[in-house]
Amino acid sequence: MQALQECVELGKKSHRVILICYPNSRLEREAQSQNIQTIPSVLRDFPEPLRILKVRNIITGHDIDIVHAQLSKDLWTLVPAVKLSRKPIPILLTKRVGSYIPKRDPFHRWIYKNVDRAIAISTVIKRNLLETCPLSDEKVEVLHDGVDIDVFSAARVSPEPIRREFKIRSDHVLLGMVGRFSPGKGHEDFLEAMATLREKFPKVRALIVGEASLGEHAYEAQIHQRAKELGLERLVTFTGFRRDIPAIMASFDIFVFPSHAEAFGGVVIEAMAMGKPVVSSNCDGVLDIVLHGETGLQVPPRSPHALANAIGSLIQDETRSRELGMAGAQRARQCFNLRRRSSQLTSTYTDLLRKKQKD
Repeated sequence: MQALQECVELGKKSHRVILICYPNSRLEREAQSQNIQTIPSVLRDFPEPLRILKVRNIITGHDIDIVHAQLSKDLWTLVPAVKLSRKPIPILLTKRVGSYIPKRDPFHRWIYKNVDRAIAISTVIKRNLLETCPLSDEKVEVLHDGVDIDVFSAARVSPEPIRREFKIRSDHVLLGMVGRFSPGKGHEDFLEAMATLREKFPKVRALIVGEASLGEHAYEAQIHQRAKELGLERLVTFTGFRRDIPAIMASFDIFVFPSHAEAFGGVVIEAMAMGKPVVSSNCDGVLDIVLHGETGLQVPPRSPHALANAIGSLIQDETRSRELGMAGAQRARQCFNLRRRSSQLTSTYTDLLRKKQKD
């Protein structure tokens, strides 16, 4: 979805954007709804000649100037396709997920030699890239994902419609978790924390927003079953996939992000932009976002007890909760503004084109 955001923002700047994406995927449907031109294709994690030729034809037929890969495995197709196009086209890679497989064999060296720039979405991902890939430091830059601060604005969205929809009273304290159902996101920790919190805070409620991705429905079923085992059916509501995330965020009193490992955490900056106090795990890319004790609270991952204690401290201290939310909103505006990110990305494109033309 961050790739879709980039396409939309680039389109606003009158750039011509074509998105190659998995056929019949939610990304394809959402992109088409935003009038982004899509080409359905499956890029393999190995060099498949016919697919390479197909992508080469896309590049030449649409007169592409820059190829921007969102997954490192796509380089197996994109790099040979660009080389076969015989055009001086820069290749840019955005790295969102860490890898612990060394990529320094001859073929990977050839692949990454032809990557002109790599964008890491957090400091931990840049470190991982340099440790595992044959890339020099000057080829890797950190560019955090951004949030549309006009869309995610507490001043523009009322919390009442969502609270009415889910029968959340004004005296209820509503906790929120947003993200796909995937092992490692910490849903089980959140449920365990809720089971602890209800003993001391009987008016606490929670919305868990999101759906399973392909192949992860068993995990989602496990989480629903665990909620029943803990007797949380009345306190926790699973909303499924929602498009109205700003309205959902507006309804929360506290945003919870208990992920076990996270390259960045886009929903965290969305919650911060909405002025919501954040309780998160202190893992990986989240460290680039939440400043403990300044814009939110951090706890160790896989620690439901610590999670419950941090949430409880904010429930008890509304003044501190409000102050953390205000500081988080200011940090989101200063550091994670989508428009600023889009301008930085455009500058990177311009720089790469200029260098490629000189070569």
